[in-house]
Amino acid sequence: MTVKMPKKKSCDVCIVGGGPAGLAALSAIHEPYTLDSMTSTQVNNANVTMGRRNGVGPSNHSVIVVDPSQWMDKWASNFRTLEIDYLRSPALAHPDHFDVNALLAYAVSQGRENELIESGCGKIKALHGLGQTQVGLWKLPSSSLFLDFCVDLAKKLKHDYMQGCAENLRQEESGGKYTLTLSDGTEIEASSVILALGQTGTPQLPRGLMGVVSDERIFHWKSMSSKLTPVHESVLVVGGGLTAVQVAQSALRKGKRVVLASRRPLVERHFDIDINWFDRRNSNLQVSSFYHLEEEERLRALKEVRGGGSVPPIYMDDLRKWVARGLLTLVTADPEYIGESGGRLSVALGGGSGKEFDCIILATGIKPDCSANPFVKNIINNFSVPTVGGFPDVSVDLEWRRNLFCVGALGSLNVGPDGANLMGARRAASIVANTLECKQWLREGDQCSALANKFHLFMEDSSDSDSGSDADGD
Repeated sequence: MTVKMPKKKSCDVCIVGGGPAGLAALSAIHEPYTLDSMTSTQVNNANVTMGRRNGVGPSNHSVIVVDPSQWMDKWASNFRTLEIDYLRSPALAHPDHFDVNALLAYAVSQGRENELIESGCGKIKALHGLGQTQVGLWKLPSSSLFLDFCVDLAKKLKHDYMQGCAENLRQEESGGKYTLTLSDGTEIEASSVILALGQTGTPQLPRGLMGVVSDERIFHWKSMSSKLTPVHESVLVVGGGLTAVQVAQSALRKGKRVVLASRRPLVERHFDIDINWFDRRNSNLQVSSFYHLEEEERLRALKEVRGGGSVPPIYMDDLRKWVARGLLTLVTADPEYIGESGGRLSVALGGGSGKEFDCIILATGIKPDCSANPFVKNIINNFSVPTVGGFPDVSVDLEWRRNLFCVGALGSLNVGPDGANLMGARRAASIVANTLECKQWLREGDQCSALANKFHLFMEDSSDSDSGSDADGD
């Protein structure tokens, strides 16, 4: 009998995840430096150093990226489901490690400046001192522009891309290389592994609907494309963040009558975290303060800073128009299922008699729990790595264990409340790249050293500073 041997690949770094966090990690590994945190003199020195080394200065790490689908497919799918035309995040929030202006420059080079719309941030007095507001970095990019930019960036960065589902990670000996196994049996041997898996957790279900969540008329928003049908005329959307609003808007555009129920009144603000987290003049202080908190305090901060979800002004203006037309009702209440009424779901909203709905769409978020991902659960079991509050308990260098890194949402416990968002992912990628010594060449030697002192890269870690906020549904 012939035994089929598993296919084997090898690389220096394996990135698990083909979303923005994975792309940011790939960019940070390969880009020679970042313009954001270097002076013009340092940039000139870096270019001279690269020239003296015949163009070899940046990292030469071999990289394999693993994901079940193509680059950015999950984000593209969410954009389609929620019919998102523009990101909540401004144009300065993107995965390109080299230049914060990259997305804006891409729009100009492609003649697509008209796909950048005003966010209203220019009216925020606290931001008036930032030149970024004048050059367009706080404008909002269209979803298609953002996706095209990311795909274009991925094409420019050297890597191998393997479409497959990561199932297991093992290490034959302490300090040795990791072996990542895919669902098809392929094995990838890597010196370092970066987990960039996005938000992971268990759905948060309204208490009053727990007993009927198995009813096919009650479904999560990600199933909306297939489950929201023409027979559903009256729709209840449950949730108080931007995703819930986007779900309501999508249903309204399909001709439904919608009730949007949230536990508290909708909170209107541009971003889902405080403005100081992505104002580059204040972000270092925010990051430093977060680092110095005990772990339990960090968990509280992750929840409190985000404030339970919020809605940008541009969306609130649209909701008010639908309310004025009598097609949308905003309710502050915990929905409670009462029973059936003429083949429809009867739900009480804030006491009193029930209101009938053809279907209920849940957009109530998730409770962080990294073990909800089977691959991550295997890692926890194999290596007994610690977790706190559902997050990997990573070091200041975002290491879960030696040469196993977490970026994106998985790194939130040490990145901060913007960890799951675009700018937090970009900052995390910078930290990991520096830990892997991808920028070591910048400070090597005496006369050729690009950086004036060894602390510049450390400052880059804690700033990468134009932090932005990622929308719940981005």
